[in-house]
Amino acid sequence: MASLFTEKRTASPTASPTASYVAATSAKPEGEQPAKGEATEENQKQRLWRFWFLACLFLLLTSLVLARLVVYQLFQFGELAAYDPNQFTAPPRGAIVDRHGELLTADRFLYQIIATPNEIKSDQARQQVAQQLQATAGIPAAETLQTLLDYAEGRYAEIGEPLDYALSQRVKEMQTQALTERSTSPLRYIGIRPIPARFYPQNTLASHVLGFIQANRGGVYGLEEYYNAFLNARGVGLLARPSVSLASLPAQTRRFLPSVVGKDLVLTIDRSIQWIIEEELRNGVAKYRAKGGTIIVMQPQTGAILGLANWPDYNPNQRATSAADYARFANASISAIYEPGSVFKIVTMAAGLDTAVITPTTVMTDSGYIIIGGRSIYNSDRRANGAVTVTEALAKSLNVVTAQVANKVGRDHFYQYVRRFGFGERTGIDLAGEVPGLLKTPGHELWSLSDLGTNSFGQGLAVTPLQMVNATAAIANQGMLMRPYVVEARIEGEEVLYTEPEMLGRAIKPETARDMTEMMIETVDSGNIAARVQGYRIAGKSGTAQIPDVGGYMKDATIVTFVGFAPADDPQFVLLVKLDQPDPAISQWAAYTVAPIFAQVSRRLFDQLEIAPDEIRAQVAGVNPATIDPVSSAE
Repeated sequence: MASLFTEKRTASPTASPTASYVAATSAKPEGEQPAKGEATEENQKQRLWRFWFLACLFLLLTSLVLARLVVYQLFQFGELAAYDPNQFTAPPRGAIVDRHGELLTADRFLYQIIATPNEIKSDQARQQVAQQLQATAGIPAAETLQTLLDYAEGRYAEIGEPLDYALSQRVKEMQTQALTERSTSPLRYIGIRPIPARFYPQNTLASHVLGFIQANRGGVYGLEEYYNAFLNARGVGLLARPSVSLASLPAQTRRFLPSVVGKDLVLTIDRSIQWIIEEELRNGVAKYRAKGGTIIVMQPQTGAILGLANWPDYNPNQRATSAADYARFANASISAIYEPGSVFKIVTMAAGLDTAVITPTTVMTDSGYIIIGGRSIYNSDRRANGAVTVTEALAKSLNVVTAQVANKVGRDHFYQYVRRFGFGERTGIDLAGEVPGLLKTPGHELWSLSDLGTNSFGQGLAVTPLQMVNATAAIANQGMLMRPYVVEARIEGEEVLYTEPEMLGRAIKPETARDMTEMMIETVDSGNIAARVQGYRIAGKSGTAQIPDVGGYMKDATIVTFVGFAPADDPQFVLLVKLDQPDPAISQWAAYTVAPIFAQVSRRLFDQLEIAPDEIRAQVAGVNPATIDPVSSAE
């Protein structure tokens, strides 16, 4: 390399690199090369032209930037109030209404005064801003002054608490007038920014269904979390699925729709039914001094949830306060598992009927105990009932006969039916936080033959209240298991996407469902008379379950459940009532606690849903009420 540079310097000791390049690339023949002075003058002219071109270009760009800054500072800073979803750090969210259009949650807009403190340079200017805001919006002048001083070097600060719309307009008018009188007023460094604030006008009502949002506007629990991406103004839409016009919704349901965001939900929840079950649940918890409870109302033919309530509940408007009890936020209907106890016997009996190992009149012997897998199983009262039909055994809630039925069905078929009824997996409801429950089956390392006996009457497995009510709904729905859901329709602008009921599978045959309904009617009429409602045939079953603890079960602590449907011949609703640990000094048995609550809620549902008594409905249909065939008459 050194020799190469040496050769170049030797070849032309006086030529500049540019001159050497020009000489080397000239197209002129030898003998016609320009003189040295001529080449230098031409190069100097080119350099001078380039210099002035770049200088002019730089000056032009600088002028454009300065002009834009002047226009922004003097004329545009105060114009931040125009609604534009893209200007929010966190976007607004759509509204949620019940099936009749009652508003359950929506964004309402507040307006935050903002400032550019580093542009308000003098104490006099700060004082002027503070006095004007105090006179117009009631923000203490001392508070504004302190904020402007604390952020004196900053480009952004929030002044006072967010204002309502009326006050924000007064501030805008004051600012406009001040800038009209004197364009250099320091108020030009003040702006108003709209802020979406989530509001739950029904307070605690349906709180576990709705959930709430965090400071970053992300949904937590319930619908707010499950439909977070849809409710978000910048989130997903209806995608490519077929939709219909917003006009397809009843006018009453459209009262608040579409919202300004245009991403809304219409629920299956009926606000009136929700109010009824929450009131009765509070009363029941107080009356029996329980630690908590759940009530669910479902349409058996579709899986639509009409009401879902848990106690304790919470107010999503106040969930961020220091007094908030975070343990209340989880939806116990879908996330708290428990051993269901004797309500699970309807699954065992249904499996026995469907496999034809029993009929409703099959007679079995109750000797007071049975040994399965080396474990002795007893009735809850430790008594022997002798020869009984399986219908009587269900009405009397006999563990021994139920275990015998499970043994006849066989372990493989028994657990197939347990799965068919949806246990051991999530129902797929559109609420965040659902769990699948706990179910051991043959082949699991912890399963043993004794589990077949105890599982038959709801011990040794764990379910959610939603799974239990959905399994009962399958019996009311001629054996078809549906997916529960709480959103009737999604709305995007002027388009609506309705939720189509989805059948998860067939749990039992229609004739089995008919036999089970008759057996459950007899259970209410003779075994759970506190659940009866005059004038209506009701199909149901109670369950009193012990609570597992380390080394066994808790003493004198139970979870009580009653689940049923009505009217039995044409089921309009399935209802589950559950209480956690009622005071044993009052009663720890389902027949004396949740059965009466079930009856009271049913009475109110008959009125709310305008369901006539059996006799009147039979007269209208022109049939003898005594001949009404449950289930089949609904076909």
